[in-house]
Amino acid sequence: MSAHTCTSADLDGLASQLEGEFHCHETMRSLYATDASEYQEQPLAMALPRTEGDLAQLVAFARRHGLGLIPRAAGTSLAGQVVGPGSVVDVGRHLNRILAVDAPRRRGRVKPGVVRNELNLALKPYRLFFAPETSTPNRAMIGGMVGNNSCGAN
Repeated sequence: MSAHTCTSADLDGLASQLEGEFHCHETMRSLYATDASEYQEQPLAMALPRTEGDLAQLVAFARRHGLGLIPRAAGTSLAGQVVGPGSVVDVGRHLNRILAVDAPRRRGRVKPGVVRNELNLALKPYRLFFAPETSTPNRAMIGGMVGNNSCGAN
């Protein structure tokens, strides 16, 4: 399927069903056309999902219309992983909570938009830390780190 098998009406319909934001206008698309790499590509749209239900709707819509989804956290990727012609899905604005810390089992549950340094601040009282040492720990989000297998020097 081609990357654009939906109409403006289809996109407007999706936007009206989401609790979060969905943008197709030039300004937002331009803001999300780059990451920390040298690559640039204008996406079809960009979403700021508020809930897991929004994510499910975005995935279903993309599947129905043959569109790509580009998960994005902080956009610190150095190899162009979060740019492309599909819909950018930015999890950083709303899906950014630490849900639970289970210190005895050395586990935690987080939303994908939690920043690595913020997680480590929450883990510090338990004498725990999330170990990957990326070059951007004050911006890199857990979802992006997991999605890109980011680990830094250690």
